[in-house]
Amino acid sequence: MRRHSRLRPLSVVLALLLAHAMAGPALANATDTDVTFEGSSASAASPSDTKTANEVLAIMNAARAKSGCGPLKLNSKLMAAAKTHATNMALKDFFGHSNKNGSKFSTRVKKQGYKYRMVAENIAAGQATAKQAALDWLGSAGHRRNILNCKLKDTGVAVAYQANDKPMLGNSKPFFYYWVQVFASP
Repeated sequence: MRRHSRLRPLSVVLALLLAHAMAGPALANATDTDVTFEGSSASAASPSDTKTANEVLAIMNAARAKSGCGPLKLNSKLMAAAKTHATNMALKDFFGHSNKNGSKFSTRVKKQGYKYRMVAENIAAGQATAKQAALDWLGSAGHRRNILNCKLKDTGVAVAYQANDKPMLGNSKPFFYYWVQVFASP
């Protein structure tokens, strides 16, 4: 039996990821299952936040229907958790599921008072429209897995725009737009 080296495929993947990061929009996804706690209450979403979330939601729910999943429903607590993280990434110049202080997306959801059995998060940066962000998530295997997980019932979507954004280390251009979609099941 021939043994395959993992180094070559890994180097190809790393090269592709680096090239993608330097060329344009970025994506990342994560999932977590944890115990639930109560936290602070969510703030209300603005009309433009809700409009943007509904644009993403329509695309997500069309894909879920084709896969036999029920529709996701917008949840104000998840909207607040998503908005907090999108804003933090834009203002504090980072792109990741953990805040600069190390807290995870599950912590953000708990702080909003959402009691969950399962939680997941997709993030993206650089997409100028809700449609572009949604289609990029659907085009990525890990993100698509979160979107099409029929066990996840609620969602929150947010985008933060940073007009004077600067390129992050390793990127040739600034992202300007930071997207977050949180999924959960009570």
